[in-house]
Amino acid sequence: MKKLFTILCFLILQRAQAQTANGSFSFRYDSQATVNIAGRTLRNPWAGGLNGAQYSTIHLDTDTIPDLVVYDRQTNRIMTFLAAKQPAGTYGWQYAPQYEEQFPTITYSTWMLLVDYDHDGKKDLFTHANGGLRILKNTGSNGRLSWETIAEPVYHEGLSGTLNLYINSVDIPAILDADGDGDVDILTYDINGGTANLYQNMSVERKNDPNGLDFKRIGFCWGGFKSDDDCGEFAFGLDCVYVGNGTPAEGGHSSAREMHNGNSMLLIDVDGDGKKDLLTAHVTCPHVSLLTNVGGNGAAAAFTSASNSFPLINPISFDIYPALYFEDLDFDGIKDLVASSNTYSSLIDFRASNWFYRNTGTNQRPNFQYATKRFLQEDMIDFGEGATPVLVDLDGDGDMDLLVGNAGVRGATGYRASIAQFENTGTASKPVFELRTTDYLKLSERFQLTELKLAIADIDGNNSPDLVFTGNSINRAPEIRYILNQATRGAAFQLDAARAQQIPSPDRLGVIDMPTWFDVDRDGKTDLLIGKQNGSIEYHRNTGTATAPRYELQQQNYGQMNVATGANSPSILIVDLNGDQRPELLTGTRDGALRLYELPAQPTDKMQLLDSTLVINDLTKAVDKATPGGNLALTAADLDGDGLADVLAGTTNGGIRYLENTSEKVVITGHEEEMRMPWVFPSPTSRFLRVKSPHNGVVQVLNLLGQPVTARQAVQAQSEATIDLGTLPKGVYLVRLLRDGQPVRHQKVILSK
Repeated sequence: MKKLFTILCFLILQRAQAQTANGSFSFRYDSQATVNIAGRTLRNPWAGGLNGAQYSTIHLDTDTIPDLVVYDRQTNRIMTFLAAKQPAGTYGWQYAPQYEEQFPTITYSTWMLLVDYDHDGKKDLFTHANGGLRILKNTGSNGRLSWETIAEPVYHEGLSGTLNLYINSVDIPAILDADGDGDVDILTYDINGGTANLYQNMSVERKNDPNGLDFKRIGFCWGGFKSDDDCGEFAFGLDCVYVGNGTPAEGGHSSAREMHNGNSMLLIDVDGDGKKDLLTAHVTCPHVSLLTNVGGNGAAAAFTSASNSFPLINPISFDIYPALYFEDLDFDGIKDLVASSNTYSSLIDFRASNWFYRNTGTNQRPNFQYATKRFLQEDMIDFGEGATPVLVDLDGDGDMDLLVGNAGVRGATGYRASIAQFENTGTASKPVFELRTTDYLKLSERFQLTELKLAIADIDGNNSPDLVFTGNSINRAPEIRYILNQATRGAAFQLDAARAQQIPSPDRLGVIDMPTWFDVDRDGKTDLLIGKQNGSIEYHRNTGTATAPRYELQQQNYGQMNVATGANSPSILIVDLNGDQRPELLTGTRDGALRLYELPAQPTDKMQLLDSTLVINDLTKAVDKATPGGNLALTAADLDGDGLADVLAGTTNGGIRYLENTSEKVVITGHEEEMRMPWVFPSPTSRFLRVKSPHNGVVQVLNLLGQPVTARQAVQAQSEATIDLGTLPKGVYLVRLLRDGQPVRHQKVILSK
């Protein structure tokens, strides 16, 4: 037992030394790597993409120019942009992620609008709550936002008592002074989805206070209209003061037919007659309807006609559910119009899902002129949905190029995934990524795949990296293919898509699982780790050959991870992040969290969580509470020449976040480097062990009691020796290495027959 105690103490000490050497891990958001597309240098290349966006302006810093906040409903992500002065003297939107953590958590899949209800010059926050509506007062100062919940839910004086002010979670309400008395009113669709409600703020009427929140529902069908399920079909002339024999239930007019929920509203004076008109859209419709107000404002509004083409020239036309926002977005003091889809549907081309119309008129009589379908998107990498980046030296010039897969783009042949190729025309430490093609190897033409996930791995074991891609077939079944690289290592890739080969799908491979290739057992063959939908990692060992790889499930919970809530389908990145020449395991999950683990020495070992607070905020110099995005897909390489691997994280939104590695770099001495190099492999093994010692010595296998179970065997420095465990029962063993003048080394191995 004394021998066993000595061995265990040595192993514990070795593990403690390894943990101490890890140092401090950290990242910061960066945008220094240049990206050029079609001759344009992108202003915000690494902002992470944009899909279904909701727009509000607010002051983020201390200057006098309003900044921009975007809530992306698809990923529940808030994005912040500063009004930044450009070299030419004009202003442009500069992505500033350091402000995002200053906003509260928004209920997933809802809405967020910023409106200054108390007239203190600071916009307050309105959003959905379980009871209908949540209002937070902006209590920030000196360039720092803070929020105080004023009401959650908000109550109103209803037609039959005091009730929650109901707003459907998928609607976009209108929050503004609708009747011109100075306080903020609320317009939204009723629970039946067909008629509209006015919740008039009675603060001025009752208290002569324009800064209060005192809502009363006015009538049954504001504006005298209702909409039907058929797009663009409206009925007008409804009597919104109920005169029947009884009082109808709160929530609808007796003649309103229930329809699907999901409506957006924007109330502005379109024709300059002083009466606010209604721009509205329904979840099933591609267009925006203009309802012209012939009555008055507030409760006096009356609509008698509708046009389903707005604006008349270059009208808004999404495949489904547009929503509109009225803000000054070009810095001329006049509010413009921007439209974005308020849905998740892949019917939308999310590469161009933010239509901007410049107002060449006035706020009182706008004249909206179409400008672009890619507002903000045109200045960032954005391939629609599900970006999966891979950094790799494609052309053999010594610097990292970039491939980006996507979930798919709807075109003439249907919804197809593809790969974009960026060539690095800069240097290894100052990359300049130039877009060369959006359909690398023309994979979208050859394969009918969606949800494409890319990897670079040495599949055939010839020391030359190959291209691997996983995608969902037309019947939603996941498929894995690889294209062998015919070039030698370090030369320009030679890939022929016509020679792509399919790998038998591993057991239980799911459509949103995230595969990663890594030689887990160090047997010279690339194995497969799969981030599963339930948040665990599966280990599939490569039991095939160089020409016919085959993966068999070994462990359903590799590393014995304790899965956090929301940490589904982890993307797995195995890379040395602090320069200690020992790779760590980094995961990025569907909820946008990054978690760093110590890579287990053996596949059956439990992984230690090293850090889950990795990103440092540039303003606070503390842990950034915001996340890089959703459904993260990770890749890494040293992009700034400091010897540390930087991380690119692909997002649900089709974009990429750049995380500069600011970890404490570990300096490794020659002895430490030697101690960390693997010298016995594979483990687990079914019979044979390979030993490669850096020094001449003697090896022997011990059981866990410290007793020898094989004869001593001499080994030569840097020469490979083989140990036959064929006569031993399956179990866990220790391999001991004795060397003259050097410390004794031990390594645990698993014999599995």
